[in-house]
Amino acid sequence: MPTAHRVRIEVTAQAPSGAASETAAVRLVALLPPGWTARLLGCTPTSASLLVTPSAELSAEGAAAVVEEILRRPPLRGWARTREAVGGAG
Repeated sequence: MPTAHRVRIEVTAQAPSGAASETAAVRLVALLPPGWTARLLGCTPTSASLLVTPSAELSAEGAAAVVEEILRRPPLRGWARTREAVGGAG
């Protein structure tokens, strides 16, 4: 069974005015690769935390790379992954 990884994203200065963390979380989930699953752990006005599970075993670094690539897409302009929160969900 693939390992779930914690992911936290935060709003940046490049985000549109009024960018909502809940919307960013939904967009991130919608852009995950086929077969991946996600569970929202929580949101604040400036961040969202999720638990993402790849469709196959993938390291924390590999999962982070996929999330980073998704965050470069236009629907998530102004959002960035915080590095300290990514890792296996023990």
